[in-house]
Amino acid sequence: MSKMTGMEPVQEIPPKVLLMYDAVQQLIGEGCSVSQIRVSSITERAGIGKGTAYEYFDSKEEILVGAFIFYIRSIVDEMKRLIMPLGSLREQINYIFDDLDRESRRKYCFVHFVHEVTDNSQFGKMVKERLQENSLTRNFAEYLFGDFIRQGIDRGDINPDIPMDYLVYTVFCKVLTYMMCICTEECFDTDVPALRKLIIEGILRDMKG
Repeated sequence: MSKMTGMEPVQEIPPKVLLMYDAVQQLIGEGCSVSQIRVSSITERAGIGKGTAYEYFDSKEEILVGAFIFYIRSIVDEMKRLIMPLGSLREQINYIFDDLDRESRRKYCFVHFVHEVTDNSQFGKMVKERLQENSLTRNFAEYLFGDFIRQGIDRGDINPDIPMDYLVYTVFCKVLTYMMCICTEECFDTDVPALRKLIIEGILRDMKG
């Protein structure tokens, strides 16, 4: 049996692997770090035997890398499906922020994923290498936000003279800023709604040039 990578189409992923991926997302969403998660904690949460995990993966790290990448791909695919039909850039940006407000597990997993792809640890390198193997995700930020930015340019919502890389990272950095706000609001006296409004207006202003 070939090992799983997280890059497979969802219809080709065995149900037991999907259960493991979901277990990883739950554990990360509950605050577990990569070093704290064990294969046994994944399989117990998934309701399968520990030996089953090694039918599909060679190590705990491979399970985690597969789960991270599958989860990010799922987020992007769902986001594109829901925001692309919206009528304006403002509506699309607001939808992204609404989704972050609704999905607490999603925001924590996403922050953790970004930490890993910007970290120099062995696990972070594994995640980056796996992304580099696939042309769709080679430029991660562009993979996330490129499609709706190009749509905004075609629609006239975004200044076409602004370099694409700048536009992509403008959205990416400001979304991360908001995620940090909502992930740490219990620690700091933060007016999250006010910051959200300022962040969204900042994105729209930067994209007009």
